[in-house]
Amino acid sequence: MAIRDRFPAAKLPRSHYFFTISRGEKVRAFALRPTLAAFAIAAIPVLAIWAGGATAFIAFHDQVLTSLLSREVQIQTHYETRLADARAELDRATSRQLLDQSAIEGKMRALLSRQARLEQRGEALAALAAEAGASAAALVAQARPQKPARAPSALTAIQAIGGTDGDLGAASAYAPVGAPAAQPKPQKPRPLDGPGETLGRAEPADKLDGALSAAAADAALDPNARIGLVDYSLDRVERTQIAAVAGVARTARAAAQRIETVIQRTGLDPAALKASEAHEPGGMGGPYVPLDEKDAFGRAVSEAAREVEAAQRLRRLLPHLPLRYPLIGEANVSSPFGYRPDPFLGRPALHPGVDLVQAYGSDIKATAVGRVIHAGPMGGYGNAVEIDHGNGIVTRFGHMSQVLAEEGQMVKAGDTIGRIGSTGRSTGPHLHYEVRIDGAAVDPERFLTASRD
Repeated sequence: MAIRDRFPAAKLPRSHYFFTISRGEKVRAFALRPTLAAFAIAAIPVLAIWAGGATAFIAFHDQVLTSLLSREVQIQTHYETRLADARAELDRATSRQLLDQSAIEGKMRALLSRQARLEQRGEALAALAAEAGASAAALVAQARPQKPARAPSALTAIQAIGGTDGDLGAASAYAPVGAPAAQPKPQKPRPLDGPGETLGRAEPADKLDGALSAAAADAALDPNARIGLVDYSLDRVERTQIAAVAGVARTARAAAQRIETVIQRTGLDPAALKASEAHEPGGMGGPYVPLDEKDAFGRAVSEAAREVEAAQRLRRLLPHLPLRYPLIGEANVSSPFGYRPDPFLGRPALHPGVDLVQAYGSDIKATAVGRVIHAGPMGGYGNAVEIDHGNGIVTRFGHMSQVLAEEGQMVKAGDTIGRIGSTGRSTGPHLHYEVRIDGAAVDPERFLTASRD
């Protein structure tokens, strides 16, 4: 029995796969594990896919690159378009902001100019009030712009708006910034000239000023709204100033009417009286800056100035009219003006003056401003003094015991010019007082009565 028969045939290992490759007489066998074989089988489709993709990439390389570049260009173009739109919107916003700022600056400059104009008007009102009298000055004091130290004014609200550059800080020149003082208690509206006409119809002026300034300084308000509040406040000040000018005109007109009434009671014509150079105020001058008659304030000031000038003219004339009493204290009238029996001859004769009886040596006073044109003996008048007051008005004082004035001397009402006596044609100590107009004697009682009125 052969050995091959005794032993079983060799078996190939079941854990490997064998591949035989023969080439001519050469035969080669390869053993491959199952896992490796499975991996190799699985890699075949992957390699196929890769080979296909590589082949497609090589085939479509230019088209892919062109598509990618086109997409990138589209994205970049879209980005640049959006960026340009954003820049344009920013430019528009900047332009709007500049326009708004320029408009606000223009409005604020207009407010500052208006504030300065109102202050100038306040000075003009003060000058008119100084001429018209204390009652008119009280009206003007309420119409003049107040300083911040007293109460919030329009300028404090203007400064609170802020947000501007340039010369607008000059507002401090009109109203320096300071700590605001305690608010005064509101006052009731005061009538200007009779019922129904007041400076503040709804709210007291100080309370309204404070409310407007506080509202204008509110940071939450739009600048245009705040400027509108300030503009309204300046409108109210302007209306108040116009009302004050009207009050000054009424005050001057009333004063002129009172003086005219007094002058008319003396028998003189106020329109015919003229002020001499000595009666006029001192030298004045300056550039001619006419009032704007188209402006309501200008028309009101022009009218008030005419009324004040008329009143001032009469006031300047008043000291030169013999309206003062020639003696101190009461005096008995021993003989009035007019016809009477002559005390020496007993015959009817004109008595051209009034005889006032006081104690011998009592002071005799000048009754108006004037120049002494005679001082000394004057016939039947005895020692006499004669004073020229202008406008043809002359006063004569007779029967003095002592003459204390000198010819050419300027006297004013109340100056002592002599003492009571009984010189000349006199029956006892008394003052013979005459008032002559253009050389003709008139009743002095008219002047003395007017002076008492």
